Amino acid sequence: MPRIVLSLTEWQSIARELAGAANPNSPPGLQQRIQALLHQAPRGWPDQPFALELDESSCDAVVAAQDALVRRDPHVRQRIASVAEAVEIIHDHQHHP
Repeated sequence: MPRIVLSLTEWQSIARELAGAANPNSPPGLQQRIQALLHQAPRGWPDQPFALELDESSCDAVVAAQDALVRRDPHVRQRIASVAEAVEIIHDHQHHP
């Protein structure tokens, strides 16, 4: 299952994009999973990375929402890549003695 890592702020943007009229066909349960993540995440950590493991169709929907956001903000991909790289470094450090 693909794992997508985004900051809390980015997940909020993805949730808004998926809830918009431009994305009426998001996979069943995707918006609820993102909302659950947003509900559980501490509000004071907008740049903290959070991961969701998603099925292929949900992953495709998130990537499509990211693409739509990129068209409006060309720097969002760089921020997403930086956060993903940082999460990978942290993950590797925590799981290797």
